[in-house]
Amino acid sequence: VGDDESFSPPQPVEMPAPKDFMDVDEEQKRSMEVVSANKLTISPTSCFGKRGPMYVVACAVNQSSYDDGSQWKNTKGNNRFQPGQKVMPPPFNDRCVAVAGRCGHACEPDGLQNRMPHCLPNGYINISALVGDLPIQYNRVTPVFLFVYVLLFGFAVKIIMLCPGIFSPYRHCTYYDPDLTEQLKYILVVGVTGGGDEGKGTMVRNTIGMVAGLPPSCRCRFVVCNNEEGHRLEMLTCWEKFCKVIAAMPNRGGTSYEDNLREFTALWCEETKHMRLDSVGAKVKQLDAKILDRLCGKTTFAKIKRDRGWASFGQQALAPLEAAIGVLEQDLATDYNKFQPMTPHRDYIRDWT
Repeated sequence: VGDDESFSPPQPVEMPAPKDFMDVDEEQKRSMEVVSANKLTISPTSCFGKRGPMYVVACAVNQSSYDDGSQWKNTKGNNRFQPGQKVMPPPFNDRCVAVAGRCGHACEPDGLQNRMPHCLPNGYINISALVGDLPIQYNRVTPVFLFVYVLLFGFAVKIIMLCPGIFSPYRHCTYYDPDLTEQLKYILVVGVTGGGDEGKGTMVRNTIGMVAGLPPSCRCRFVVCNNEEGHRLEMLTCWEKFCKVIAAMPNRGGTSYEDNLREFTALWCEETKHMRLDSVGAKVKQLDAKILDRLCGKTTFAKIKRDRGWASFGQQALAPLEAAIGVLEQDLATDYNKFQPMTPHRDYIRDWT
């Protein structure tokens, strides 16, 4: 309904109509007038994006590249775009197989697209702003040539140095051969203990491993030496008691002594090789009972009798070894790592045969 005043408002039936509304001439009754229709104004409460100019670009990519996790940075397992994720600016033809774009003003009246850069009157983004010429990268540049020349030069030097040795073979053994020890006067293995965090337990642990390295069927002297840099008399005493354990190995003639020594020290080494300074070092005041049994050889003696058939040697053959182990155990259990100050201008020297 328009706003024309020629239409009278509703009136009761019995009430006569006012004359000012009924006074209409004949020509006016049959004439047509344009009455403006009702208008609808839309006031949006939310926008797609921020208010103002907005560009929307659609990019079609290859599926294999889109699903490859190595092509995405900081995705944490999700190989898809996240809301608000930033992308590289155009040109987009370096990553898209097809691209298109629309432009406009979000939450603003129409007709402003012409004032937006790269926006055509039909609302499309100018394609020249989305794609461009991509420079082709070649590896035929000076730095690459220099790098290749250096590699070739180094390879040539290696060939000159190593190739003569390939064609001049020499005799060598790929495994241990007892005949090799015939040309040696002796094999000397030296262990060192300092005055810091190394005490009697450390010396015994290291010496067990050195003695266990005795080669089979060795045809020269095999000497184990300990260099005690602290010059402590208690370390010398412990060393002598350890040597008595080595000397007490069962000897049944021939090479039985060396074989028994190698077998015993190999098992003894397995028992002690995981002992650290926090369990046997010089800062330990008293050895743990289990550590003491393994370090002095007591557990090794029990295992080798039970599992390796040493019980068949008889008590008379094993008694000296068992007694020597007990003496070493007593030395390690009494005043462990308690040393008397030495005289600076003297050293402790003992004859050993």
